[in-house]
Amino acid sequence: MKRRLSYLLIAVLIFVCEVLIATKLSSLKFLRENFGDFLVVILIYFAVKTVCDFRALPLAISVFLFACAVEISQYFHLADALGLRRGSILRILLGTTFSFYDIAMYLAGSITAYFIDSLCFRKRSAAKV
Repeated sequence: MKRRLSYLLIAVLIFVCEVLIATKLSSLKFLRENFGDFLVVILIYFAVKTVCDFRALPLAISVFLFACAVEISQYFHLADALGLRRGSILRILLGTTFSFYDIAMYLAGSITAYFIDSLCFRKRSAAKV
């Protein structure tokens, strides 16, 4: 239970960072366009770990593949095909601009989430055994 609370805390802190990037720091291009992509996969990873105890590596890979699927939907203009109106929450979450750099950020974020989980949380539980 204590570990899940730690996962929740990490997810909440990253969510707050994402909101700050989207609102107060939106004029900083790198943060808005790239670092947010890096953080969002870490956010998803730890949000999932809050409710389900998946193994670290399969979860990191799954989150990366999910992010890639969203990015590929941008390549095919899924938001336009679905008729999502500009500024709608779903259109913002789905995104509209494909970028290979975003995929690189998703990969970096997934690897980071995996290592944070493996190094910080797995060692602690192994030490107790």
